[in-house]
Amino acid sequence: MTERGSAPQTEGIPARAWLRPVLFLLGGLAAAVLLYLVGQTIAAIVLALLTLFMAYWTSPLRSGQHVPFADAIARRDPGHAIILWAPGDPLSARLQTAVRGDRDDVSWVNVYRDPEAASFLDCSGGRGAIPLVIVGDEIVRRATVGQYLDARAHEPVQDASDSSSPTA
Repeated sequence: MTERGSAPQTEGIPARAWLRPVLFLLGGLAAAVLLYLVGQTIAAIVLALLTLFMAYWTSPLRSGQHVPFADAIARRDPGHAIILWAPGDPLSARLQTAVRGDRDDVSWVNVYRDPEAASFLDCSGGRGAIPLVIVGDEIVRRATVGQYLDARAHEPVQDASDSSSPTA
């Protein structure tokens, strides 16, 4: 039930979330103009296109995967990871790159699109805790890919002796 491609909502987004994309846009376009002025038209066009892409990619406009927080919490167990993320956050982007695709064992919750998730995040360390990974009862703040994998490794493994019938 991951939502994709829906129009991003911008009302709950803090102003500082727009800083990185604006700096990408201004810096990249300034460099593209300089390249154009020295006669490097093709390089200027390529840089301008790359700049536009990176400004979009790092902005809150990129909606990405999203599951409502209430739905994700309802699935909370040691075999399911809930990841609270924010567009434009570098650690969130790294985690999304490592944990790709539509997976049944991971729920991605965009904190800018879900007020309930934003409230939970505020109680769990604030915006500085993004990405926040919840696996069972474990909560990992500013989770790296390695920390995510460690949290997933702690999930209980059913022992072969648990599933066998008692011996006489």
